[in-house]
Amino acid sequence: MMNRLEINMSNKTTFVSFLLDETGSMQSIKDDTVGGFNAYLDTLKKGGDSILFSLVSFNSSKTLKRYVAEPVTTIQPLSEDDYQPHAMTPLIDAAVKIITATDEAVSQRTDEPNVVIVMQTDGMENVSVEYTTTDLALLIKEKEAAGWQFVFLGAGLDAFAAAREAGIVIDASRVVSYDRQMSHEVFAATAANVEEYARSGDEKNLVFSHAQRAQVGDKYTDQYLDATAPETTPPKKKRVEKKDRRSSTVDDIKL
Repeated sequence: MMNRLEINMSNKTTFVSFLLDETGSMQSIKDDTVGGFNAYLDTLKKGGDSILFSLVSFNSSKTLKRYVAEPVTTIQPLSEDDYQPHAMTPLIDAAVKIITATDEAVSQRTDEPNVVIVMQTDGMENVSVEYTTTDLALLIKEKEAAGWQFVFLGAGLDAFAAAREAGIVIDASRVVSYDRQMSHEVFAATAANVEEYARSGDEKNLVFSHAQRAQVGDKYTDQYLDATAPETTPPKKKRVEKKDRRSSTVDDIKL
């Protein structure tokens, strides 16, 4: 028997957007990442067409819109030929672009869907030139105020520190660091949480449990979980000089 929350939320559309790192350092875990991502899709497909899925992959050569707001049941598995890691990590620029693309899709609807953005990387921001940490932090703050949810996955690094360095200022309970050989496990845990959130509408389902963290080898995030409320001001970061900044390419991702 469904509880009241499930009755209220079970028919609500959920936008699930995934930002996938396709930089050179991902080559060493390419196979595991492809397999883990496809398992992630299989879990989300249990939610049926009530889940609209977006996938954007990124590196310093290109930010590639693979799908935007399409029924998850129609999404094809990722192949090894499709996923070719190379180049560097414009995490800030890519994060702004997937949020913007999702926002454009949401704005075309007459209802108010739930939205969750999952960001995955194995490296620190190192090459963004279009946006700054402040740009991204303010955008996330605006979307969180509108009810959007954010999740951050970091392979082989302190994910919380990497997120904050890029301006991704979110609750540590939605951040997980995972061992580079645990891609399948972290994608499975994330998919289970997101699918449950899509089914119930309860944001608490997006929190990674201690058991999930232990399973994926998270050695970092526990130190942040007992901290007070997230900072309202992102960490300071040197702004790229105007002469070195390219014009915005958000229009590269059109719906």
